[in-house]
Amino acid sequence: MKYIVYIDRLFLLQAVQTLALLLLTGTFLNWRAPSAAASVLRLVLGSGAEALFFCAVFLLPGIGSLPKKLLLAAGSLAGLLLIFRIRLPGLLLRAVLFYCTAGFLLAGALYAVPAFLRESAAAVSALMLAAASAAVLFWKRERKRREQTVVTAELIEGNVRIVTDALIDSGNTLYDPIDGRPVSVVERGVLEGRIELERPERFRLVPYHTLGGRGLMQAVEIEKMKVKREGQEMLFEHALLALYNGEVTKSGSYRLILHPALLQSERRHGHR
Repeated sequence: MKYIVYIDRLFLLQAVQTLALLLLTGTFLNWRAPSAAASVLRLVLGSGAEALFFCAVFLLPGIGSLPKKLLLAAGSLAGLLLIFRIRLPGLLLRAVLFYCTAGFLLAGALYAVPAFLRESAAAVSALMLAAASAAVLFWKRERKRREQTVVTAELIEGNVRIVTDALIDSGNTLYDPIDGRPVSVVERGVLEGRIELERPERFRLVPYHTLGGRGLMQAVEIEKMKVKREGQEMLFEHALLALYNGEVTKSGSYRLILHPALLQSERRHGHR
């Protein structure tokens, strides 16, 4: 039996499907490029490259189904590594799980679409991209509502205890490049004069990027940090704090920006 394959339609369908999967995966990972334009460009180029690879493997003659599936899986894995610049095994595992979950979600959404629409490659592509975009908007709105909350934080180093208000901000994406720990941001004036900031064993440098550029921030490790939120007290040992040489907010309503990943992997110390 012979089949006619329209390679342009196959490429379009695969590129849009991959773009939708990468869009969902990046959202679940809370991934951010240096700018919105760079993020879109990287996702579009990555999905196009993966679609080209898919078409090339699909048209390879004399290769069985299993080797092709293994090649495609390897291509998807390489795409995740390069597009999201993953360097940690744990983050790669999360990306793979999110990528597979996104695939199941899209497949479930398409299953509910009438059969006559699924016969058109353009319609399927538009539906997948629309479903992914709607899921991303909903996810980001809920995460922002849940995470952007002002709480009370207590910084503890020996006998020194410093209490300040803190913002849980999903926009904080700082991680220690050595061990991958999340890094919160505190005004230098909160710690300066009360905690020694220049000791070699305490000193760290953390890379950052913003719309205005990129660079390195000095960070310190403190013994403990307690966060009180909604009647619960959470304890984080060996917390990393990047030092900001200004005011983190003009209103002065908080002086510390907590990394949202801390609250996702919190170790609860007690309840009130």
